[in-house]
Amino acid sequence: MSNKKVQNFIYILIFIVLIVGPMVSYSILNKIDSEHSGIMNVIDFNLNEKRNKATLSETIDMSKITYELEKYYNDRVPFRSILITAKRNIDASIERPYKNSIEKKLLKLFSKRIERESVTHVVKEDGKIIKCMDEQVEIFLNHALAKNEVDPYEDTIEFPLKYLNDSKVIEGQSDWLFLGEINIPYYTGEKTFSSEKEIKEYIKPYIKLKEKCDKVNKNLVIMVCPEKEEIYPEYMPTLDIKDEIERPIKLRDYIANNTDITYIYPKEELLKYKKNYLLYRKYDTHWNPVGAYIAANILKESLGIETIPLKKQKLKKVDVVDADLIYYANTNIENLPHTFTYKFLNYKSDHNPDKIFINDPVTQDSYTVHCAEGEDRKVFLIGDSFREAMEEFLNKDFKEFFCNVYLNMGKKYVAEEIKRADDIVILIVERNEELLLPKICQYIYDVLGEYENELREFFKKNSKES
Repeated sequence: MSNKKVQNFIYILIFIVLIVGPMVSYSILNKIDSEHSGIMNVIDFNLNEKRNKATLSETIDMSKITYELEKYYNDRVPFRSILITAKRNIDASIERPYKNSIEKKLLKLFSKRIERESVTHVVKEDGKIIKCMDEQVEIFLNHALAKNEVDPYEDTIEFPLKYLNDSKVIEGQSDWLFLGEINIPYYTGEKTFSSEKEIKEYIKPYIKLKEKCDKVNKNLVIMVCPEKEEIYPEYMPTLDIKDEIERPIKLRDYIANNTDITYIYPKEELLKYKKNYLLYRKYDTHWNPVGAYIAANILKESLGIETIPLKKQKLKKVDVVDADLIYYANTNIENLPHTFTYKFLNYKSDHNPDKIFINDPVTQDSYTVHCAEGEDRKVFLIGDSFREAMEEFLNKDFKEFFCNVYLNMGKKYVAEEIKRADDIVILIVERNEELLLPKICQYIYDVLGEYENELREFFKKNSKES
């Protein structure tokens, strides 16, 4: 046999070993594991993928059969978890140095310097940016804020779950930060409702409060604010999704179909604007002024208030200073690329509403706004920190608007404002809904029960006097 033939034979043998070897060894280990459990847990562990594994349908399009078989095999290839984890670690170790060093130098070499602080733009009806400080900014904005369309036939890029500085903050793709711990079970669908019966039992405090509001002639609105990862899942690590229908959507749909409660979960509305605007802050858990403006308009529409479309507003991009995830992770914002938020340039009240702080004017926990030209109704709003960015878009629309943080429940002046209100609005972010909303409902119910008794005594007394 010639040297050339021997060499070819060795190459073929190596190729066969590489193809067959992993399958044989994987099968052997799987057999051993059936007798001595534990081996496969180390080899075939959970990758936390945000998708279901490919399956073979009973009817396969022959033009795509090769692709379908390849997808099916790729999801079941031997030692898949170990190989993907190795790739994730390599990608993660390369990405940060590239972002922090090489990318900046390349941009500096091939691009003009962009003065970010002075960027102003106007948005047309179709959402395109038509006025910017320079051509490079316009190109950047239209590209960076474009919606990420994902082809279902393309392979997704795996991104590992990693916490920043061993904190509760998740490092997402492209330097985005997300809140972990509480949020992940909701995001993956691990924390959800398993049946309509469970939902029916869960919303009893909402129904109870709605019935009480109807008795004393008060309108009730509940708004649950979507978490950032529900609007920007493309920047999240790759996680296994156990239920594709989010918990608040199950709640919202059941409430809409079975009760007369106004329950708002504005995920779909926010997604409509995602293509042309940034809606949440990159290093913070909260939405930015644009996201808050969209939510405020939805809330006002539910109250029958006329709104001004976002496309008619003039915006200015400004650098972000505060970012709660930076503090939670015990890091410095200077360690991350600069990011921006928006400032509304022409959203000012023509009526100069009078803002009166009932609690600390620094923390702004509670205050009343009086606006002579606003709608002739008194609105009571109670909620968590997501209400803060919405406040300026609500203050001038009502003759009297009381805003309160849930921590002040039990204080006498809060109870008095509930009794005086025409509309009661509860506004809670998704992660706080299960923890806080039932408690807030019960508190308002108790206050309205007291108010109902006061009304009964008042009319009883007046009827006797007359």
